[in-house]
Amino acid sequence: MKNAFLLFPAGIALTLALAGCASERPVVSAPPTVRVSELQSLSFTPDLVKLQAKILINNGMTVPLDFDRVDYAVDLFDQELFKDSFNGMKRTNGGGNQTVTFPFQIAMGDIASQVADVISEESMRVTFRGEVYPAARTGFDAIRFTDTIVIPVPKVPIVALGGIRGVPLTDSFEVTFSVKNTNTFAFSVDTVQTFLELNQSRYSLLHTELSTEMQPGETGTVTLRMENTKGKALGMALNLAQSEDRKFAVTGTIRCGTPYGWFIFPIRLEGSLK
Repeated sequence: MKNAFLLFPAGIALTLALAGCASERPVVSAPPTVRVSELQSLSFTPDLVKLQAKILINNGMTVPLDFDRVDYAVDLFDQELFKDSFNGMKRTNGGGNQTVTFPFQIAMGDIASQVADVISEESMRVTFRGEVYPAARTGFDAIRFTDTIVIPVPKVPIVALGGIRGVPLTDSFEVTFSVKNTNTFAFSVDTVQTFLELNQSRYSLLHTELSTEMQPGETGTVTLRMENTKGKALGMALNLAQSEDRKFAVTGTIRCGTPYGWFIFPIRLEGSLK
């Protein structure tokens, strides 16, 4: 009985030791990886292109990993536009990922300044590149990343007044205008925010179609209708009665959906009421 009593604790101790060894996983010393997971344009105006880039950082280690910063730059036609640094990195768990988003914009003036490239390519070539720096104590070197996209240079469509019909400044009053797509890509008229300016007063106009799609080189028609609210009709009638000037202007913006993000451009159309 005495020997059995001595062997029993020893067996337990050996079992516990083996279990402890089995539960401890060795620390993997694989360097993290980085790739550009997204690089796209979000919107265009005649003055500005807004873009967004995302990088995906993967921690191949079995333990958490800290990062110091990201140094990044944007090139236009292989010429550096700007560079910056981001130090708001988070700790990434072992086997986990971290996504960092970088919104940025390019002025159309910068694109126009490289006339030769724009004419030859009819597009803008944008490169997003940089390095991710793991924390110094990890012993890992900086990890490079780069990606390039080619985006057509947008051209403002040709907009012309089509005609007017209905009783002026009532809910039957409509203004139509044509939009010619001068771009190499199709777009759909999504939102039209416009106003009728008459005798230094401004009245809202509503877009009557949900969407108007135009292929490259195609011309479409957009119809606007007067937005009337209670008490508004009387004020508009007085406006007309008090002045013989029947000239008007339709002003505002048009937002179109494209494969390259929103295309937003201003309009101004002038005409005369009968």
